[in-house]
Amino acid sequence: MARSTSQAGESSRSRKDDDSHRQKILVLGWRKAGKTSCIKTVFQGIPAKEVPYFGVTQKIEKINYDSIVPIQIWDTPSNFELDQLEVPVNTFSAVVYVLDMQQDDSYHESILKFVHLMIRIHLINPNIKFHMFIHKSEVLSEDYRGENYAEIQRTTSEEIEDFPYKSLPSQQYSNWDLEDQQTISLIINNLISDIRYSMTSVHDVTLKDAWSRVLQGGMEMLPAVESLLLDFTSHSSADNTFLFDINSGVILATDNRHRTDDLSEQVTEYLSSFLAFRDLYKHVKRLKSPSNGEAETVTKEETNVDGNEGEDEDDEDDNDEPRGWWDDEDPDEQWMTQSTRLMPNTTLALWQFTPYLALVVLLRTETWQARRGTIEYNLTFLRQGVREILSVV
Repeated sequence: MARSTSQAGESSRSRKDDDSHRQKILVLGWRKAGKTSCIKTVFQGIPAKEVPYFGVTQKIEKINYDSIVPIQIWDTPSNFELDQLEVPVNTFSAVVYVLDMQQDDSYHESILKFVHLMIRIHLINPNIKFHMFIHKSEVLSEDYRGENYAEIQRTTSEEIEDFPYKSLPSQQYSNWDLEDQQTISLIINNLISDIRYSMTSVHDVTLKDAWSRVLQGGMEMLPAVESLLLDFTSHSSADNTFLFDINSGVILATDNRHRTDDLSEQVTEYLSSFLAFRDLYKHVKRLKSPSNGEAETVTKEETNVDGNEGEDEDDEDDNDEPRGWWDDEDPDEQWMTQSTRLMPNTTLALWQFTPYLALVVLLRTETWQARRGTIEYNLTFLRQGVREILSVV
């Protein structure tokens, strides 16, 4: 044996503890706005009914999550300031600001804080994406919700326009000529157009849909994956194709063909409902993110006679490079598949695509019945294409 099991375990842990390969997402917000619940209910599988028992965040907490793109989410306290970061601001790929829709009496203060932080971050790294989760939307009526949503966007834009840019220390932002009105106008236009607003709630799929936009914004390979999905959709005579992260239920990519928000929410709801029963499927691998504190569960067929998992420790790579799901994948693994007829003429079909990914296809029932073999044949090429993209990114 090349090395002991304990040595292999230490090497594996060192790779998991190396965060340099993870995309970092900074989550900010007012006190009790719901920052922690936005993270834990999606990426750690905490039930929404436990949200009222979350304590107030006292210090920065880092949550690792492994998917098509390994990420690290930084949950921050309400009194957070940029100088509290242990790493440079430009190491983050996205900033998510959570605003409590119920607290209309503190909108202005919360938005003002967001704008001040956002401008400073943007001047350091203009490539960072900004998202605002207008949270706890379920507590308001539809009409009042719409009014507040519009008011928050309007107030944010006004604060960006009214910000005293010339008062910022020029030596700290030497790459910008903050005395030049054209430069300031460019900054204002970029910020106003770049913010992505989402109404969210832990009690429905809107939160997962919002996180979909965040994760997709950080995927360099997204255009290539979307192109593959569009090609698969066309050759399979399907209507829409969605690539999901299984554990979180977040959409990672779509073919963007006649896509609407209502359709995305419908498909996300379907996947969430179906995966609630996934333990009934014999061949499903549940690979949990290390932050969940749960061990992997494997089927009987995946276990050696002596009770150890079927992975050969001798074959483990000796280098310290982070490993992807394709490094440990069994090529003969049988993945789950399922189809549901939503209406007489519409069918949703699902395939577990990799240990972390699921492919959901929306198509006409008659197409599914007539072309299932062709669709599953096309699936093998789509899957290989995604593997090739991930292996070179």
